[in-house]
Amino acid sequence: MPDRGGSGSAGSRPPRTLALIAVGGAVLTWGFSNVIIKAVSTTGLVASFYRLWLSIPLLWALPLIAPSVRARLDRDWLSASLVGGGLFALHQVLFFTSLKLTTVANVALIGALQPPLVLVIASRMFGEPSSRRALGLSLVALAGTTLVVLGARGVPGWSPLGDLIAFANLFAFTAYFLASKRIRLRAGTIEYLIGMTTVAGLIILAVSLLTGQRLASPHGWDWPLLVCLALLPGTLGHFLTNWAHPHTSAFIVSIMLLAVPVIACVAAAVFLGEQLTAMQLVGGAVVMVSVAAVVLTAPRAAETELAESVAETDAP
Repeated sequence: MPDRGGSGSAGSRPPRTLALIAVGGAVLTWGFSNVIIKAVSTTGLVASFYRLWLSIPLLWALPLIAPSVRARLDRDWLSASLVGGGLFALHQVLFFTSLKLTTVANVALIGALQPPLVLVIASRMFGEPSSRRALGLSLVALAGTTLVVLGARGVPGWSPLGDLIAFANLFAFTAYFLASKRIRLRAGTIEYLIGMTTVAGLIILAVSLLTGQRLASPHGWDWPLLVCLALLPGTLGHFLTNWAHPHTSAFIVSIMLLAVPVIACVAAAVFLGEQLTAMQLVGGAVVMVSVAAVVLTAPRAAETELAESVAETDAP
């Protein structure tokens, strides 16, 4: 039986340990990313613009210094980038806007519904097995999210429109994730990330100009926060999880990354003063336990998709 977790030999233990540390670092960066987006004084579109355009020059440095990457930037890469970049841009608009309108806790916990949604859709789209137990747990997670939303009524900073946009983002990001799964069959990860991010950046730029966004509006502490958002959760977080996947179990990675919404909620309470009602706490617990149970009881054939889904859930 192949070693799934990298713990079968002494020589594999150091990479596995480093992988767990890498995932832990990604958990921290993504957990705090929602708070960073909320703390920036600009609109969601402006924050998304700088999140992308502060990353794009770094990404394009790769093909400049690596001819092998540059050689794979062909017509297939361009078409893949256009599709993935368009869907990612839609996700960015909805995700950043929802964080500006409603509470970090609601956005984070609504986003936590993505792995069960991926499991349900992947069973039809890719012919992967999906048990009745997983479907039932997904409904329980949805019920927990309903408690989170209902419990937020009257809480400062809550907005039903923001919650609605967060739900729209749940489906937009799932569409991006599943499209990317197909695209990566013909496009490498690095070149796809370069092209997808560039296309998304161009779309966000066009939307920002058409809607009259003030791209010069960031000031003071906005700049270090935006740089931090682009470099840490936006670039480093993705790199760490992608590096960690071959060195540890997909289940372990996915379970560790379920801590992201928890960190986001706690950080929002500590740094932004967001309030959590008793109903929200109960609903949040139901969501996290149900999603964890879905991941743990998923058929082995769906393990990788779920792990990637959790790793990418609302990652900025």
